[in-house]
Amino acid sequence: MTSSYDVVIVGGGPAGSAAAWQAAQAGARVLVFDKADFPRDKPCGDGLTPRAVSYIQKMGLADQVAKFHRVNRATVFSPSRWDLAFPDRPGMPHHGHVARRLDLDLMLLDRAEFCGAEVRRGAEVAGPIVADGGRVAGVVLKSGERVAADAVIAADGAHSPIKRALKITSPYNGYAAIAIRAEMTACRPDVDSLDVHLQLKFRGDQLPGYGWVFPLGGGRVNVGLGYVNSYQKWQQINATQLLGEFLAGLPAEWQLPSIGELMAAKAVRAWRLPMGFTAWPPWRPGVLFAGDALGAARPASGAGISKALQSGLAAGECAVAALINGGPDDFTNYTQRIEDAWGKEYRRGRWFHRLVGVPAIAGVGLRALDAVSNPSARARLLFWEQWSDPGRLPSADTGVPGSGA
Repeated sequence: MTSSYDVVIVGGGPAGSAAAWQAAQAGARVLVFDKADFPRDKPCGDGLTPRAVSYIQKMGLADQVAKFHRVNRATVFSPSRWDLAFPDRPGMPHHGHVARRLDLDLMLLDRAEFCGAEVRRGAEVAGPIVADGGRVAGVVLKSGERVAADAVIAADGAHSPIKRALKITSPYNGYAAIAIRAEMTACRPDVDSLDVHLQLKFRGDQLPGYGWVFPLGGGRVNVGLGYVNSYQKWQQINATQLLGEFLAGLPAEWQLPSIGELMAAKAVRAWRLPMGFTAWPPWRPGVLFAGDALGAARPASGAGISKALQSGLAAGECAVAALINGGPDDFTNYTQRIEDAWGKEYRRGRWFHRLVGVPAIAGVGLRALDAVSNPSARARLLFWEQWSDPGRLPSADTGVPGSGA
């Protein structure tokens, strides 16, 4: 017998959990499938920006997210060092966190389940049920079980089985980043900064990417790097070797393990990150795409968790609103929501993605950035938004300007 739900969500990561929580809050009967048994890890930089934190707070998890290691600023090396507090956005925190996906994803999925969504872990979706006329009407599991749904939200990752089965195309296909990371112990204090290293080279070429060192707390760090595929020779890069070179360039007193030791411990994970909307428009009749299945990562930086949460929340809300007011054949409201929130930013990001793929341009841009003396001006050039001098922001703990951003 085929069971039936208002909304079926494929994927229990940040996008899927956010969509499930939002749809359940609106009173929908929601079912989430994920092929993994939780907790499970995912390769990621593990950084939560203030925007990501604000979405997690919205889900009623303010106390829980506060338990992760807190960061108050970013330290950028270009190679000159400059410190920046996070952007000052009304209604958002002035801090971020660093959270292992092992812990973060479990927390988010448990919250969706607590708030009314049904969750089936260890259940792999093989593809969509397609009704007459081409509308998605549910999903089929690898076991052969069929589950009907008025709306399906595909939050099933970069290699989305739903998207592949439907042969979804996008005018923005091809934008992607390659990333690699490892978690390790480090003999250094648990700092409150996300360290970003912009000088990343391959055979003398300045790469369109960056390296990072993000503190997890407890004497452990997430060290990694990423670069976009607009660089003509990107397929010639051995990402593991490049990570080893990056590790070797970090302070010797941190006593970091070598890339060989990390490989032997199976601590190194690499992944490809689609970005800039690899499913567009972001819906088809009966189905909406969110997170990596949408290609929601920011094309200028690869930031993914905040975009996954934001797209999931929007997909959950728009799916239920459309079902109530019109039916599953038209989710134009979701297109409008995504376009209003990200359209200008992502158009500019795709242009930037192509531009920095030229090593000469990337090199000149980095030298020019390094020559700018004002940190806020540098940040505006790099991030396209206003960041602040950490000493000018009030402390989140004391409210006293300059007392420790």
